[in-house]
Amino acid sequence: MIRMLVCLFALSLLCSTVSVCAGEKRDTAMALLTGADSLITAGDHAKAADMCKRALAEDETCPAAYFKLAQCQEQLSKPRDAFKSYRAAADLAKKENDATLARKATSAAEKLGAGLIQISTADQKLIDKLVPLADEALNDDQFETARQAYQSVLAISPTHEKAKAGLEKAEKAIEERGDPVKAKIAAAMLAEIFYLVGTDKKDEARKMAADVSSRHANTPAGKEAAQLLADNFEAPKNLNAQLAEAKKELREIAEKQTKKASAKPVSSVSTSSAPKAAGLVDVDAMERVAMDDAKKVSKDSLVPTYKETYAKGKDFFAKATPGSEGNQANLRGALENFIRCEALYMRIDEEKLADADIEAMQKQAGTSRYSCMKMTILSH
Repeated sequence: MIRMLVCLFALSLLCSTVSVCAGEKRDTAMALLTGADSLITAGDHAKAADMCKRALAEDETCPAAYFKLAQCQEQLSKPRDAFKSYRAAADLAKKENDATLARKATSAAEKLGAGLIQISTADQKLIDKLVPLADEALNDDQFETARQAYQSVLAISPTHEKAKAGLEKAEKAIEERGDPVKAKIAAAMLAEIFYLVGTDKKDEARKMAADVSSRHANTPAGKEAAQLLADNFEAPKNLNAQLAEAKKELREIAEKQTKKASAKPVSSVSTSSAPKAAGLVDVDAMERVAMDDAKKVSKDSLVPTYKETYAKGKDFFAKATPGSEGNQANLRGALENFIRCEALYMRIDEEKLADADIEAMQKQAGTSRYSCMKMTILSH
């Protein structure tokens, strides 16, 4: 009971703090509007409009600030801007149950003419088209496109809550991603680092990792290269967790490609080419096949089959040079064999047939499997 009372008190205190902050912003905005009133009386509507904008910078939900701004814009021969500001004032006043101001703002907007109301209707139709496009671009990681679309919406309707929230997400994603060109260069270099490590060329990998982590430190690939250096390219202790994360990323990429392929007109995507465009790598399916195949191998054949499978995986991986023709097909072949190694190893372990050579191979197979998955992810 005491704990509940403490929680309720803390919640009450938090709400009170938020309310005080909001109240302070409104007080500051209203103080600025007092200055705007003096400028309006003096006939300086341009400076008064600037004062109203400063008030909105303090409290963007202040209906009085939009109303006075609209009055200034009307005097400055900007009827369309005035109309939008009157509409914003009316909408916000309604939310605050200020019926008087809402009625005044609506009446002022209507007096500006039916033509502007028609323009507003057209603007709303445009907003209805832009918002879904912006949302889709944001979901597809096309952050620049999303930002431009949300900004277009806000240019028409400055108080559009969904557009403001979407713009904030897009700008945050752009900031976190950094320069897309540098990010792609770093990703390509990181893929080559994984390849060099997988082909036992750690000295070359070390030089490239140092270069990437230095020149592209703010990119995800640059940070991962730095971590690889810190770990001396040894298999991470949480390899299973990283494999699971890589599998999740591959699944998400495949889903996005499937979505894009299905969105194309039927005439431009044949039934035979559509699955290939979206297929990528189905790790879950590979694992199921590997487990079924491993169960069919006799006890005497487990170790020889494992060694043969491991050798095939290494051979495919050696031919999977980043950027080369057939790179993805060789990566897929390597991944299939390293996944099969895992399934065979589980049988070998159950039968207590593992020796030092098998243990060493399995350690490398797990790391190489992760490298295959990361190289596939980095190529998309």
